[in-house]
Amino acid sequence: MIEKFGIGIDVVSVERFSSKEFFKNTEFYEKIFTQNEINYCTKFKNPYPHFAGKFALKEAVIKALNEKIDLLDIETFHENDKPCVKLKNHKNSFSLSSITHENTVAIAVFLIEFS
Repeated sequence: MIEKFGIGIDVVSVERFSSKEFFKNTEFYEKIFTQNEINYCTKFKNPYPHFAGKFALKEAVIKALNEKIDLLDIETFHENDKPCVKLKNHKNSFSLSSITHENTVAIAVFLIEFS
């Protein structure tokens, strides 16, 4: 029964992103985040905790899937103020995700039920 589920968790330093100012390093961000994710993060006065949280969630997804997947094939978004994940080239499966961030770190957890 355990093979039906995957779980991943990741912790990311916010400084990993704040040290690369978005408007001076757009190529760096475009290799990691979809345009929708970039639009979401840059609407905040301080986008870096949001970038770190989304990156942590993408890493948690990779761990839960236990397979190699491109970061751009994982899109994070918010529905009713809750983080969600859309996976390209994967069957729709039930999943739960959570992101939290403080001044210096972001943490994300992802749980998926394989169909």
